Amino acid sequence: MKNSSLKYLTLGMLLISILACSANQINITETTSSNEIEIEQDIPTSTFLPLIRNGLPKFIGYIDKIYWSKENVEKYMPEADSLSGLQHTAVGWFIDIQDPAFYEDWETEAALNRNNLYRQLERLWEKGYFSFVKIGSSDTIDKVINGHYDARIAQMAKIYKKWVDKGEGRKAMLAPLQEMNGDWVKYYPDNLSLRQKQELYKQAYHKIQTIFEQNGIARNQVWWVFAANGLSSPDVPENNFEYYYPGNDVVDIVGFASYNYGFCNATFGTDKDGNPYDYGRWENYDKLFEPYIRRMESMAPGKPIIITETGTSAIFTKEDRPDHYNLEMKAQWFIENYRYLARQRNVLGVFYFDINDFDGTTCDLRIPREYFTAYRDVVNLEGYKYLPTVELIGLLP
Repeated sequence: MKNSSLKYLTLGMLLISILACSANQINITETTSSNEIEIEQDIPTSTFLPLIRNGLPKFIGYIDKIYWSKENVEKYMPEADSLSGLQHTAVGWFIDIQDPAFYEDWETEAALNRNNLYRQLERLWEKGYFSFVKIGSSDTIDKVINGHYDARIAQMAKIYKKWVDKGEGRKAMLAPLQEMNGDWVKYYPDNLSLRQKQELYKQAYHKIQTIFEQNGIARNQVWWVFAANGLSSPDVPENNFEYYYPGNDVVDIVGFASYNYGFCNATFGTDKDGNPYDYGRWENYDKLFEPYIRRMESMAPGKPIIITETGTSAIFTKEDRPDHYNLEMKAQWFIENYRYLARQRNVLGVFYFDINDFDGTTCDLRIPREYFTAYRDVVNLEGYKYLPTVELIGLLP
């Protein structure tokens, strides 16, 4: 909740702050194997007034490992909203092209309400939540491109059209083949070079969008999202997310995932060859968000940016392993990092990944349900807000 005293700042003070902000610039140079990218970006001074600090209004989003049926929306989203003290604007969830939802026609309303895509879109919408849907694949990207899944993508588009045709501004964020710059995704055959992966991703993104358009989805009926991982794997300049970007003409929103894993159990162990590894480290916005925001501002000027996934452990040091949880440091992470994101002009929203077990790994990302107020405190003090349909549609392309 914004401090009401800020409303009474004079116009002169605002103008001074604007000029002070615009006078401070940072030049970031990133060297790749083939070129050098120079990024010139305005950054705010230590004086943060609402006009300068916020830029775009900021919403909060929520991700949990839940199938969003009517019953689950009614059961779990009030709990999620109570953690923040503010209604989340959007809910993120995942579905693969190979999902049973896309194997057959769903012509009747009763059948549609059992469909894995339609049902979740509608049940969340009914309670005031936008959906952010990450469209994955359990098969390789060459099969997506060569037509093997055209019928299923077309079925996905037809189901989405039936949903948006219900009217009242229905619209969702769709992200084809998320985290494409990570070697953990199942999309790529092992024998492809980075350059081949990048070109195939662009082709697949365009293909999915084209099939949607061919099945009656107008460009203004969906927000297409480029959802990368912040840190590429392998972590080499040639694999930076910029090389996967399919272009400003086909992307409405850009975003990235980035986590503070601390020293949780997912950060150490033994690899398949029996070699020990330890990637544990405690990180904040200077490593997790700032570099990627600056790069996305350069890659896609003017595009809204969302943090597609983030979360934090409470295992603060190596000595805290495996299960000593420092909730004071987890709270401090929320305050420092959500405050930082609130002050980024081009950031529109932040999705918290409220899940401990994922992709075969375990990390204590879940927000404590008792005696933990940091999430609620920071989103309210820093001016995050619920964005209803009309406002969000007015902010996005």
